[in-house]
Amino acid sequence: MNNDLEQIAERLESRQTLQALMPKKAWDADLDGRIAKLPPSARPAHIALKAGLHLLNESLAASHSYSQEIEDDPTGCYWHGIMHRMEGDFSNANYWFHIAGSHPAMQKLQDRAADWVRNSTILNDVPDGAVRDGLAAIARQTRWNPSAFTSLVSLQESGKISEETRSALEYVQHLELTELFSHTRHAARDWME
Repeated sequence: MNNDLEQIAERLESRQTLQALMPKKAWDADLDGRIAKLPPSARPAHIALKAGLHLLNESLAASHSYSQEIEDDPTGCYWHGIMHRMEGDFSNANYWFHIAGSHPAMQKLQDRAADWVRNSTILNDVPDGAVRDGLAAIARQTRWNPSAFTSLVSLQESGKISEETRSALEYVQHLELTELFSHTRHAARDWME
C-alpha cells in the first residue's frame, strides 16, 4: 500500500503545471483510477487523503464523494470547500470553509502566501484592481482567510478582470493545496506504512 500511495503522491507532486482555478477534467485519468483503487478505510484521515489526492488530480467529483463521507472532520471540510470553489460554487465553498474553522494548515499557508507576496515581484506584475488589492491584503493579514481568497477566484472567473492575474491566484491556490495535503498526509501516515 505504501508503495502505491507514494507513487501517486510523487506523480502529483512532480506536475509541471499548477491546478486550474476551475478545472474541467481530471489531470491524469489513469492516476485517478489508481487513487480509487487504494484500499478502503473508515478513518477520516485516510478518507481525507483520498479526497485530497483526487483534488490534486483535478478530479472534482471523486474528491467530493470522499469529502462528503467526513463532513464532521475539519480536514474533510477544508477539502470539501476547495472542491466547491474549484467547481465554481463559491457560496457552498465558503460554507465548508466556515465549518472547517481555523484549520491547522492555515497558519503555514498564511505564512507562505504572505512571504511569497512580500518577497516576489508579483504585485509589480498584477494590474491595479481588486485582485492586486486582495494579494496585498494577504501579505498584511495574520490569519488565512479562505473566503477572501474565494472572492478573488470568483472575481477572476467572472471574466471582468484581466487574465494576467490568473497565474498569481493559481500559485496561491497551489500553496493552499500543498499545505493542506502536507497536513493530511501527516495525519494519515499510519496508512502509508
